[in-house]
Amino acid sequence: MLVSWDQEFIADKNKIFKYGSIKLVIRFQKLEGDDSTYYPECTSIDSIPYAAKYKPISVGKYPGVVLVPNADIFNYHELKEKYGFEMQSDRPEEIIIHLYKRLGITAALNEIQGEYSFILCDNEMSYLVRDGTGTRGLCYLEYPHRSGPMSAALRASLLNSYQHSAGQIRHVPLGSIIYGDNKKEWKRKVFTSVFQQPNYHTDLLAPPCKNGMSVLGQMRMRLRNIIKQIITCRSKSSTIGKVGLLLSGGLNSRVIGNVLRDSQVKGLKTFFVGTKSAHERASSENGAKSISSIHHDIMFDPKQAFEDIPKVIELVETYDTASIRKALLLYSVCKYIHQHNAIDVLFCGEGLDDIAGSQIYYKQAKCAEEFQSTLENNLKRPIGRDIYDKIGSWFGIRIVFPFLDPLFTSHYLSFTNEDRIPRFGIEKYFLRVCLDHSDLITEEVLWKHREDWVDSASSFDRFWVKTLQRCCNKAVDHEEYEKREQTFLHNTPLTTEEYFYRQTFEKIFPEQQSLVPAVNRPSFGVGMDPSPRTWNIYPQHLCVDFLATVRMMV
Repeated sequence: MLVSWDQEFIADKNKIFKYGSIKLVIRFQKLEGDDSTYYPECTSIDSIPYAAKYKPISVGKYPGVVLVPNADIFNYHELKEKYGFEMQSDRPEEIIIHLYKRLGITAALNEIQGEYSFILCDNEMSYLVRDGTGTRGLCYLEYPHRSGPMSAALRASLLNSYQHSAGQIRHVPLGSIIYGDNKKEWKRKVFTSVFQQPNYHTDLLAPPCKNGMSVLGQMRMRLRNIIKQIITCRSKSSTIGKVGLLLSGGLNSRVIGNVLRDSQVKGLKTFFVGTKSAHERASSENGAKSISSIHHDIMFDPKQAFEDIPKVIELVETYDTASIRKALLLYSVCKYIHQHNAIDVLFCGEGLDDIAGSQIYYKQAKCAEEFQSTLENNLKRPIGRDIYDKIGSWFGIRIVFPFLDPLFTSHYLSFTNEDRIPRFGIEKYFLRVCLDHSDLITEEVLWKHREDWVDSASSFDRFWVKTLQRCCNKAVDHEEYEKREQTFLHNTPLTTEEYFYRQTFEKIFPEQQSLVPAVNRPSFGVGMDPSPRTWNIYPQHLCVDFLATVRMMV
């Protein structure tokens, strides 16, 4: 019976633990110089304190229940007080077990405000749970002619070490529970989505009671209150530690920065990464000054990034081009933070552009219905959103995403399709209007052009991706590249860059096509490369002066 960490987990060196109807796969590594102490291999060996967050949890009063979490629970104290739970550890994730035993699995999940994936085993019953944000990975190993998952782990690399040739590693779908036991067929049910309103903080959904304010005006004010509440809640979490912010020159990170400033976060540090030519550097520095943060400017080297590709692909477990480019920047940031012991938690504006439909190709939508259908399809397959946690955890850094909180996403998406469609050549126009004339952002930043993070890391003339592509082109065998359609029938590479990523991936994860069900391709036929700078509509996009356009309408 697997109920404790210290004895039975460490005693079994095989690293696969049969529990009820499923195998938990956790790899251990010894602490250097200590033959008796093992830690879960989820992060680098010199980041041991962070590795503790992945330790399985058991509670004495519930024998037979084991939780393997990758979770940040932000309303832990509220839930503990609400239900009067007596905790046996200082791990906030323990509250998942108490909620599960009190309410059942689905009701428990509706109470949680956080970012999470976990494996929960209760005697013969097992649950694989992944939230609707897609920021935390969770995989299982499936074999032909067998019912349901046979093994599960928080990282695909752990399953890759133990799978047989017939087994396929699959992701647990977003917002889903896969559950079963030894006697029944495994089942899957969806418990949440970005469109579903959560149970917590429902007081924020009450009308603001402003005399003469329209319903739409009330909803906009409520949206601003929700943004402030979510960011403040995360910044004041008891487990938060030293706080940092990935600060570009754009709207998303600047809103987070202003709220963190108003929340009086002490010792706030901000980080910008880019080449020498990065045109967003000055804007990032101005943003850091406005919130009085300790700013770090990280110089990015594309040639070093090329050398980092094998390690990055091993960590992010994908060959998707957009994900790898972004991961190379993130790897550089997290490596710098780790080397300088700068922070414990990194705030990130990722996700807002997915929810708001901010990619410039959405301006090609002919009507509100086409905009909404494309948005929904993209939200159902958020490729690469879990790369932040995978890289951050390797370096002992927690990365949080305020704009992916279901309270924000469900409220923003409750506005009509006609409200949220781009207008006057301006992407995420409605969101900008909602934030206009507020203390969350200045007018100049609010109405500037959106720049993709990968693109903003260098100038247009010296685009760092071009250097990366030249390195990849030199590294591949061009005769083999010409046969790529026969070699890779699934997600066939279109460029030598994609081919190099695919070859590297296949060396690490052989015969695991289902691990990457799709790759990131732009919608509306604007191009095939994920970088907006390469799209045929990009020059036209730059011709629109957002701020001048808005001022003309006033």
